[in-house]
Amino acid sequence: MASSVIPALSVSLCALAFVLYCSPAEAQADLALDCCLTVSYKSIPKHILLTYRKQFKGDGCPRDAVIFTTRKGRNLCAPPAAEEQWVEENIKFLDTRLKNCKETKFREKRCHALKNLTI
Repeated sequence: MASSVIPALSVSLCALAFVLYCSPAEAQADLALDCCLTVSYKSIPKHILLTYRKQFKGDGCPRDAVIFTTRKGRNLCAPPAAEEQWVEENIKFLDTRLKNCKETKFREKRCHALKNLTI
């Protein structure tokens, strides 16, 4: 009787270890590594920017921010658009560029890098 309990206990422990290993809490912890801890208030020139994304405090990051990605692949942290006018202008510029690139089906040279980023 004891010999049949040991394999069942082993299977149960393996299953529990697998569930804990694949838990969503661990996946969320990995996402927090990409947060901006500080921001720069220095204006970023539009011509070096490729795209942007917004970071929100409620998503596990310590502060709200806008993360601009440059053509060379660097991420630059900026304050939210509500705090700085130049951030809002850069966002509008990038949104307009993406819209125009989608309309031309990414045929223009300046749109080639954006084609791989869009879904």
